Amino acid sequence: MLVRAPHFSLIPAVALTLVVAIIVGCSIDWLAYSPLYRKRASTSIYLLNSFGLYTALINLVALVYRSEVRILPTTPQSTLFFGPVLLTENQLIQITISIILLPMMFALRKSICGRLIRAVRDDAALAETTGVNLFIVRSLVFATGSAFAAVAAILAVLDVGADPQAGLPVLLTAAVAVIVGGIGSFGGPILGSVFIGALQSLAVWVLSPRWAQTITFSVLILFMIFRPIGILNATKRLEEAFD
Repeated sequence: MLVRAPHFSLIPAVALTLVVAIIVGCSIDWLAYSPLYRKRASTSIYLLNSFGLYTALINLVALVYRSEVRILPTTPQSTLFFGPVLLTENQLIQITISIILLPMMFALRKSICGRLIRAVRDDAALAETTGVNLFIVRSLVFATGSAFAAVAAILAVLDVGADPQAGLPVLLTAAVAVIVGGIGSFGGPILGSVFIGALQSLAVWVLSPRWAQTITFSVLILFMIFRPIGILNATKRLEEAFD
């Protein structure tokens, strides 16, 4: 949630929100996920632990801020027309920041940090034997992911507001986008997100907002049946293909 008190202007509030998000994300890894990693827990344990953490944090936020939509006070916004499309200032800011962040994500992939992250993802034990500090790499991943998630949350709050339960539909849609795009590939989730987002917007425009989730999960079912690897599947080593 955007940290904004009456005496805070928008820019300091955004900066403080990013810092808090990074601290919370890294703390979750240190306190909840790292112990499971050291115990070699299964994927299902990670999943259950994630849902437990999500439920606890959501209820904590609801207890403090109450379960109601929070709208930040803003000045009246002008609207721009692009043919039949109407965009507000906040929506233009969302598009601009997305265009700026996308090249940063690809630059991160090509950087030394990105290569270390992919090495740990592929084989953490082997990476550790070569001198890679898993604690630092994991903290970097959670800090970067939390920062990107905080940016998306700030833009959403400025546009339509938020309530403590607003994260679950986004989480489920993001999971569908990752599966549709291709688990394990870098560009897959990005392509899947664009595809699912365009599909939901088209459903809202042509049909009704109530159809957005129905169409989203119908697409998921079709992909699970006909192309479970997603649009872009990660390239595997030859020996992995025969496991």
